[in-house]
Amino acid sequence: MVDVFISYSRDNKDRVATIAQAVEAAGYDVWWDAELPPHRSYGDVITEKIGMAKAAIVVWSQSSAQSEWVRAEADVARNQKKLVQTAIDDVMPPLPFNQIQFAELADWQGEPDHRGWRKVLMSLEELCGRAPPAAAPPVAAPAPPPRPAPAESGAAPQRSSPLPWILGAAAIAAAALVWWLLQPAPMRTATSEGSGAGSVAVAADLGTGAADAKPVEAFVLAAVIDDPEGFTNIRAKPTAQSAIVGKVLEGEKFLTYQQGGAWWRVRKGDGTTGYMFRKLIRVLDGPTPDPAPGSGADASIAAGPMPSGVGGSGVVIPDSSERLLSADELGNYSALELRVARNEIFARNGLRFRDARLRAHFSQFDWYRPTTDNAQLSPVEKANVALLKSAEAAAR
Repeated sequence: MVDVFISYSRDNKDRVATIAQAVEAAGYDVWWDAELPPHRSYGDVITEKIGMAKAAIVVWSQSSAQSEWVRAEADVARNQKKLVQTAIDDVMPPLPFNQIQFAELADWQGEPDHRGWRKVLMSLEELCGRAPPAAAPPVAAPAPPPRPAPAESGAAPQRSSPLPWILGAAAIAAAALVWWLLQPAPMRTATSEGSGAGSVAVAADLGTGAADAKPVEAFVLAAVIDDPEGFTNIRAKPTAQSAIVGKVLEGEKFLTYQQGGAWWRVRKGDGTTGYMFRKLIRVLDGPTPDPAPGSGADASIAAGPMPSGVGGSGVVIPDSSERLLSADELGNYSALELRVARNEIFARNGLRFRDARLRAHFSQFDWYRPTTDNAQLSPVEKANVALLKSAEAAAR
């Protein structure tokens, strides 16, 4: 099975040869119809090769954008969810392909760190997969120096230097330190943000189970990516060579929590969980009721009639304390509905609101029993509060 099929205009054959060679140098098997069997029709071979390939690179140019063959090949690749678009001229892909991201290679001269070429390689890695690099051999202590020959009578015995052993031990210690630094930070016990009334625990609640029970991850921080490439991959393990389990696009919100190390655990709205490079994560804010605890002033909730909730209960999302919400399902709510939905999680846990309008709204309903200034949320509730607040900000 071929890894990569390349679709292009014959006018650009020389440029495409450079792309094909670079793809092969990256370790992929490439087919770009340089040798078409004379006994078979062009259409049959193309359809077969695209179907067999794991990815299809379409090279858009002034001439290929006008080619019905290239358009047809791109359409087949798109339908099979294996399309990787590039542009070697100052040209946008034709409709409907201009709605899909593409890599600009107009100024690419084969350099491996080119922004557009890195985009191509990331797409190929996701579609074709990559064999993990061979593990580096363990650092071994140097062999002991040869034992010196017996000294002649009357000569002082020669003593071996301890320096090689010291250097070997230092190398082993350095390797162990590097391995330790690359490990994800363990979850800590529950702590609180601030000491004012209404503080909310932001780390996992360990509960009272067995001593060896694993801590529960509390994804309580809403975040977006800060990546000039326009997307970032989620990895199965905290290394760049690990398998890709998902992708976050620019502007797409996801959840995380405060961690140590260069890689953070993240979770998308569809439940995909994995690791992302910390430098590419921009945290929005954490879970707080409205207004923020200890702010010293009651923030005024947005004007407008308060939502009556499902069946007049005053609850916008009844099960927001029981399951993780997704970003997709929040798109049809107004900013006011999202704010009330966020605060009803605190109301469900008996928080005494300082905002007069919130207090009056929830006090209408029998289920609301204000009992505390420090509501303790479950990990699911914390994650939903963070997601609702980010959705509220986007809906304004």
